Amino acid sequence: MRSLIIKIFLAYWLAAGVVIIISDFEPHRHIHNPELIDALNASLQMNGREMIALHEKNACAERVSSLNKSEDRMSLATADGTIVCGNQDVEGARQLISETVKSGQRMTANNAVYQVIATPVRSDSGVPYVLLFENRYKTALQLYGLLPGYTTICISGVVTLFLAVLVVLPIRRLRQASTQIAEGALDTRVSQGRITRKLVSVFHLTDDLDGLMVDFNSMADRIQSLVVAQRMLLRDISHELRSPLARLNLALGLAREGRKESIDQHLGRIELESSRLNTLIGQILSLAYVENLDNLSPREVFSLSHMVEELLPDVSYEAEGMGRGVELLVEQDSIVTGDTVLLRQALENVVRNAIRYSPPGKMVQIELTRQESAGGVVAVLCVTDSGPGIPEDQLETVFKPFYRVGNQRHNTQDGYGIGLAIASRAMALHAGTISARNLTERPGLCVTLMLPVIESRDLAAKQRSFEYLKEASALGD
Repeated sequence: MRSLIIKIFLAYWLAAGVVIIISDFEPHRHIHNPELIDALNASLQMNGREMIALHEKNACAERVSSLNKSEDRMSLATADGTIVCGNQDVEGARQLISETVKSGQRMTANNAVYQVIATPVRSDSGVPYVLLFENRYKTALQLYGLLPGYTTICISGVVTLFLAVLVVLPIRRLRQASTQIAEGALDTRVSQGRITRKLVSVFHLTDDLDGLMVDFNSMADRIQSLVVAQRMLLRDISHELRSPLARLNLALGLAREGRKESIDQHLGRIELESSRLNTLIGQILSLAYVENLDNLSPREVFSLSHMVEELLPDVSYEAEGMGRGVELLVEQDSIVTGDTVLLRQALENVVRNAIRYSPPGKMVQIELTRQESAGGVVAVLCVTDSGPGIPEDQLETVFKPFYRVGNQRHNTQDGYGIGLAIASRAMALHAGTISARNLTERPGLCVTLMLPVIESRDLAAKQRSFEYLKEASALGD
């Protein structure tokens, strides 16, 4: 039995059968509910007076036959134990009648099939009688009216089967979808069945299986995006490596075939392409390094303005060589924690990108401020250029590896599209964010880097923690 529907169906009926057997095995011999006892006494008194009236009119036999058609039977006896109306074969009747007359109270006796209840009653003229009520033992199901008939069994079976199908069908769809994804169909998703959609639309019902399907689809989306990104990354790396290698081979071929005086020109070209290739490989390795980092340990506590001031001479020298300039505006310094080398590389990539796209004679501005956010105080580094900006629909895509705007794809002078991807990953490792927006007042782009700031009250504790980590690392070495 590999079908989950059959297993659920049979398990339900096995449990139901055990409950029925156990409930029906031991009969309920006695009535303990006070309300039932009071109702029974009132009923017996009424029936007793009715049977006395019938007996006195000699019409008892006809009436008792109609009363005794059920499993419970009634008989009327005189005080000396003679049954004058009803069943004459009541087991232990004479002794029970005698005890009832002596006590003047209701008495009971049990035999194999019946519980016999003897109740003293009197006629209107005061003649004593005893009413014998033979109460057949009731099982739990009979007592509470729960004995299932064929209709109940059929209805409960259909309901059980329906519930089993509702549970199993989504699981089967999940299994089929996971198998298709494993075979390479990454665009496979799980959809709700027609019955489930109807229940959700009519009754607004959702359950754990619906949540499981939503989570499965989210997981499939993530897997697909990761695999697609990996394929695109491999394609882009192959493309970027192929171009300089092709130019290298071309330069080598021309050097072999060319005149002696043109060899220096070809060697210069080979040197240039080798340098570009080395730069590209270095950036790819840097990207792979930051992509594989899960956390930064150990971290350093440092001044953000101090880090930017150390970077400024290098980027200014590069900018001056291209006819641009770089200026730093520090409105308020911030103390942050992290990897200074990685953060410096992230900021340097953003600034160099701004220098590259700014027109000659323009300034690239680095502004350091602080602002309040939902998570606390953050340091804000805004790098602003005077370039053409980026289309609004590409402001987020520009931080993906090897992405370049417009037809800059084949222009290696504009970089390889890796620097901003490294910066984005570096900021994520520092619990920070990076974003880009076009300037509204003039042409240009502002790339904003945000980092959480260490409050002064936490600084001493952070420094002690880092000193301890350094000492532990030194001892380990």
